[in-house]
Amino acid sequence: MSSPAEPQPPRPPERRKASRRSDDILLEVAFDSKSIAGRAEQISADGVFFFAHEPVRVTLKLVQDGHEQSYPGRLVRVERLSEHTTGFAVEFERPE
Repeated sequence: MSSPAEPQPPRPPERRKASRRSDDILLEVAFDSKSIAGRAEQISADGVFFFAHEPVRVTLKLVQDGHEQSYPGRLVRVERLSEHTTGFAVEFERPE
């Protein structure tokens, strides 16, 4: 006998300012800095969680339909999805 499905928690409000689209675009990321300085928050024999007080700047090279464009950005999130897959979120930098 199966138990009733648990109610789903409410979704947080959408924080994105721009709309998104899914697309099949090849990309390459170059890290603009060779090192990141920070302070360890938690450390164990398995790894470390740390904070950096400077943005992690990157340059994205996107290739679509044979056209290549480069964009500066900031790495804002890294999430391990499985043993072999990692997701990255990059915020594009806007010219001032």
